Amino acid sequence: MNISSSSMMNAYSGIQTGFNNLAQTSQQLANPNQPDKAQALVQHKLDANLVEVNAKSLKTADQMIGTLLDVMA
Repeated sequence: MNISSSSMMNAYSGIQTGFNNLAQTSQQLANPNQPDKAQALVQHKLDANLVEVNAKSLKTADQMIGTLLDVMA
């Protein structure tokens, strides 16, 4: 259980980091004083992927715990 709990916490942390980064890049994209938006757009996409990957990891860990409980029951 400790391994899956650790993986769930890592996934949650990754999601939180991704959302924080998305907020920062969104502000950069909305800033009219920033002429070069290409880097912010690339980083925004990377952060969105970070959130998606960690959400899938969290879902997989949750399913594994459910399967383990089903097997033990």
